[in-house]
Amino acid sequence: MVEDLKKLFLRFNYSDENGFIVNAPTLNEGEHLSIGFDNKRKEFNIHFTDDNINEPGAKRRNFIFTMSAFRFFLFLNRFDTFYKHSIVNLILSSKTNLGKLKKHKFIVNTFVTSDEAEDKLIHKRKNGRHWKFRKNFDFDLIVDNFKYLEQEDLSSNKMLLAYKYSKGNLSLQGFIYNFEHLTGIYFIPIKKYNRFAKNIAIAMYNYLNTYPTEETLPFRQLMYERLKHPYLSKEEAKRMQR
Repeated sequence: MVEDLKKLFLRFNYSDENGFIVNAPTLNEGEHLSIGFDNKRKEFNIHFTDDNINEPGAKRRNFIFTMSAFRFFLFLNRFDTFYKHSIVNLILSSKTNLGKLKKHKFIVNTFVTSDEAEDKLIHKRKNGRHWKFRKNFDFDLIVDNFKYLEQEDLSSNKMLLAYKYSKGNLSLQGFIYNFEHLTGIYFIPIKKYNRFAKNIAIAMYNYLNTYPTEETLPFRQLMYERLKHPYLSKEEAKRMQR
C-alpha cells in the first residue's frame, strides 16, 4: 500500500491560451485521468490517456465527457445552490458533543490534519504544478500519531477522520468537524456521508440526462453503472447493454 501511495501524483497546468488541465493516475498501469478546460475550443472535458501508446498520430485519449463552456457554467450555477443547501443540511443535522464521541472510543490521527503534514508528505515542483508523495517519507509519523480522541484535538475549524479499532484493523467511522462560527462539534457518520454523496451524484446524473448529448454519454454510462439507478431512457438503456 505504501508503495502504491508513492506512485500517486497530481499535475496542474494552466495558460491563458490553452486553459487548465489536471492529471492524476488511474488504477490501470500506464493510464492517467485528465480534467480540463480548453480555452481554444471553449469546452470542458474529461478523458483518459494511455501513456503506453507512443506512436505518432496514434489515438491515446479516450474522451468520456465534453461540454461547451456555456452549458458547463450554467450547470455549475444551477448545481451550486443545490449542493450548498444539501451540505448545510448534512452538517447541521449532525451536531454532537465530546462526551458522545468519547463514548464511541473514536481514534483520530493528529499528524495527517496538522499544518506540517502537507510539507512532509508531498513533494511539490514546477512551481507547485506537480504534486507527488515523497519517496523518503517516514510513514511511522502517521502510524505513531493515532490516539483516542481528546478535547485538545478539537481545535476550531478543523476536520478529523474518526476510526475504530477492531480485530486488528482500523475502520473509518466518519468525519468530526469543529466549526468556530457554528459554536459546536459535528460528527458525520461514513454511511450518512455516503448517502449524501450518492444523492449528489444522482442529482448530477439526472441533470446531465435531462439534456443528453453524445459527448456526455460515456460519462453518463459510467455514472449509471456506479449508481445502478434506472433513470436512463429505454433507448439509451438498450445502447448501454450492447
